[in-house]
Amino acid sequence: MKKRIGAAIGLLFALAVLGLIIRNATRHGRANPNEFQISYLDSNYEGNPEKADWIVPRHEDEAFLGDILKTVLEGEEGLSDHAKSIRILKYVSSSLTLKANQGSATKIIRDGFALCGGKSLVFVTLCRKAGMAARYVGSMYMPELRSHAISEVFYDGKWHLYDPTFGIFFYSNPDYDNTGYVISFHDLVSNPYGWTPFKVVSKTGTGRYDESVKTFEVTRVERSYLAEHDDESVDSYRKDLNEAYPIAYGGDDMVSYPVDANLLENASQWFGQVDHKDGELANYAVRFSGSHYVGNGMPPAFHTWVVTASPNTTISIEYYSVSPNPPKLYLVPLRAVKVVDCKYEDEKVTFTVYVNDSEAVLSVYCPGASFDVDAMHIYR
Repeated sequence: MKKRIGAAIGLLFALAVLGLIIRNATRHGRANPNEFQISYLDSNYEGNPEKADWIVPRHEDEAFLGDILKTVLEGEEGLSDHAKSIRILKYVSSSLTLKANQGSATKIIRDGFALCGGKSLVFVTLCRKAGMAARYVGSMYMPELRSHAISEVFYDGKWHLYDPTFGIFFYSNPDYDNTGYVISFHDLVSNPYGWTPFKVVSKTGTGRYDESVKTFEVTRVERSYLAEHDDESVDSYRKDLNEAYPIAYGGDDMVSYPVDANLLENASQWFGQVDHKDGELANYAVRFSGSHYVGNGMPPAFHTWVVTASPNTTISIEYYSVSPNPPKLYLVPLRAVKVVDCKYEDEKVTFTVYVNDSEAVLSVYCPGASFDVDAMHIYR
């Protein structure tokens, strides 16, 4: 038992150090991935806003966004940050229909449609334009939603969760009586059933923003409210967030995507298929099967492999890139792994390692760039 506890503590420490290493390599732009300076970083879930959380990106049309806010916030002077957040939440959840889109918040508003990532971007950008610190929150590997982007706004010394896709938030009291507070994402995942959900619109994604939307009273969410979205319900929404992993608090909060591989029963295992597309890995349908990118992204990420295999076995891990001439990947042994070889061939990277225990752990990362993953293959 003491050995297992010691191994677990060692693994957690190694993962923490790896995260610090990669983050420092990315932030300082070092060409040599071995030239690292390590410093302690607090967890982002309850920390104060960073400078970037206040800033509207330069590529946004601030005059256009200002005109939007005049419409959204008109009618009252001296609105609290909570009241501003509610009004912006109404606008984003109602005016944008649910359809895939990319680009800036300005572009998405003009197009009139986006999925959760785009809606979160618009909400965060408008909140920043309105003078509030706001950030993206990403959660992955959920049973129903699979992955989801939400938003948090910082005021009264605390982060507050708003979901611009579904137009909801969770409140600390059973009634929306202005004596409680809007909880944070961390509050929700720590205690999914201890809070009350409220909605700010009667129906999301209608593509319109009119007087009926503006005057809709904040109402407690009924269980069937989300039923039109892939059979989602408030209960399954809570379950999704409770089981979500990893979670990124902010667009630059580095996360580890787990990859569980079992080579005891099979000689090889595939994650995705080689087709120059990242669709299989991007939808997070198979729990703990990595992600469609390694390195820079939103959020920046590395892969942590947990490999079950016979002791004293040589195994190979292949990464296939969506695009030609991908950036280099690097492997870090974390438990019971020795690196034997590494080969780069066009769009494929092959790591050969020797494992000397029934459970081996290693991480793969891409400092300062993004490796877009087509498929991964592990075999013995």
